[in-house]
Amino acid sequence: MRFNIQLRPGFFLSAIIGLLNLQVAAQTEAQQIAPELVGKWCFINLTTTDDALTNSCLSLNSDGTYEATLDRASLPGGTSVPALQDNDYGKWWVSGNRIFYQSNVNGQGSFVFQKINHPRLDRTPMIVINGVGFASASGHEPW
Repeated sequence: MRFNIQLRPGFFLSAIIGLLNLQVAAQTEAQQIAPELVGKWCFINLTTTDDALTNSCLSLNSDGTYEATLDRASLPGGTSVPALQDNDYGKWWVSGNRIFYQSNVNGQGSFVFQKINHPRLDRTPMIVINGVGFASASGHEPW
């Protein structure tokens, strides 16, 4: 018995595109924000005692977008978060102890982060990104 099977190239292309679409959807669903990080976070220099927030801030929005306004003169070394532009925006999500971003200018990347409370200011939560402290400017409860 002999089978005559005719394969259509369009079928394989459609199948491959379908599989790619499934993988992209799975990646998108896995890109979850951390609701406790939503808000405005501004650099605070922990090596001085004035404990003043600077105008170098990250806004992590609940819709998964972010905006960054960075004054390099106020950041340690000026390049602590080198992948972000002075004025940047895009999408963000969290996996484990990393904040991932998709910058509309610089593409995708990530930073290690840690949640801490300010060592001197009671009830002031912070996130430390690549070793740089950003304090809540939007009324978060302490961790």
